[in-house]
Amino acid sequence: MQKIITLANQKGGAGKSTTAAAIIQAAAAEGLKVLAIDLDPQTNLTYMLAGDLKSKGSYELLEGTPARQTIQTTPQGVDLIAASMNLAAEQSETGSAQRLHKALQPIKSIYDLIIIDTPPTAGELLYNALQASNGLIIPLQADILGLQGLFKIANTAKLMNKSNPDLKVLGFVLTRYDGRSTLTKTFKEKITQRAAELGIEHLADIREGIAIKEATAFQKSLFEYAPKAKPAQDYKELFNKIMEG
Repeated sequence: MQKIITLANQKGGAGKSTTAAAIIQAAAAEGLKVLAIDLDPQTNLTYMLAGDLKSKGSYELLEGTPARQTIQTTPQGVDLIAASMNLAAEQSETGSAQRLHKALQPIKSIYDLIIIDTPPTAGELLYNALQASNGLIIPLQADILGLQGLFKIANTAKLMNKSNPDLKVLGFVLTRYDGRSTLTKTFKEKITQRAAELGIEHLADIREGIAIKEATAFQKSLFEYAPKAKPAQDYKELFNKIMEG
């Protein structure tokens, strides 16, 4: 089955866009044909992939523009459907959560992997992403808010399963992970335990590293800028696990 994976967490600051970018960059570094879709009005993924914010993108796609007319190829060699602040105005209507799913039908077979980034809120954009996907990855931080975020997005995914039975929660990822912190390790144990009760796998710990911030600032692929950095190694392992699954 074609891999169309949404990155989601109904809480900001969890490393969602960073993780989406790193998975796409890892796939591109392996020579795969990949598409990134930015559905977040904050446009972070578009920036990280060095996309052009002035071109047609996901807003136009949801408004009916054919998908091929919204795709740009970034300097990182990644196909991207960019975000814009106009996305914040998207409203729910009957059947409107199926728009992305329908829009991707003519092009999805072109790609080995499609990654969708979403805003940190429940609503029309998140629902469109989950209706179009067969996989969900939940980026979290090892703290109390991470635990709360896990429950919220897991519940949303369960509701989406009624109309999209192909959607599977692939697992959660702990970002900016510091294994030296006793508190962090404690919350990791709690999150992992609660996730297991929900049938959600612990996919990876992504260690903190300055390379991510630097690569983002320079709009470079992490795997071009610092392929031996700890975060790059962790994201590469995550990518391999995703593709093997």
